[in-house]
Amino acid sequence: MKKKSGTHRAMPRMSIEELQALNTKALLARLKRLRICEDSPAQSDLTDEEIASVGNLILFKSDPAWVTAYRDLKQVLDGREHVEL
Repeated sequence: MKKKSGTHRAMPRMSIEELQALNTKALLARLKRLRICEDSPAQSDLTDEEIASVGNLILFKSDPAWVTAYRDLKQVLDGREHVEL
């Protein structure tokens, strides 16, 4: 059974400059979406056609673009304000 969001969970690539322009809430939402990406196409329930349809978007953690996106996002978040609980 396919996950509800299917290929809609694909994430656009963003430069560090684009990430820095986002507010912290948007960055945390992007972090959450990156974390729910599937591990690899081999473990996915998506068809090859569905995977190909996302083009240059990030869909799997096994994609080197995912690693870059996650690293860049964490770098930008590290420079943001921290709230003590």
